Amino acid sequence: MILLARRALTPFALILTAAAVCWWWRTFGEVVGYGYLSWPEAGSCLIRDSDICTLAKALCLGSHPRALIGYAAAVFWVGVALLSVGVLLGQTRNKAPLAPG
Repeated sequence: MILLARRALTPFALILTAAAVCWWWRTFGEVVGYGYLSWPEAGSCLIRDSDICTLAKALCLGSHPRALIGYAAAVFWVGVALLSVGVLLGQTRNKAPLAPG
């Protein structure tokens, strides 16, 4: 069971992180296209929520379903944290103990 969890953690974390980036792209791509934000400003919304990000999400209310507007940077950070744990667990699993002598 634990081995299965270890093997599934990294792929799940990659999918979650990629989904967060796609969600961010879908939410903020058009805002940048319309010139409301620059790419660096929109990029900061991927990793943290701010007033400018909230304003940008409000500006694109008409063109996206409501669920897409609710992008939260926490999803990205949860994916990154799980990915880090998955990579660390994978590295500890691959280290073979040294044979005596």
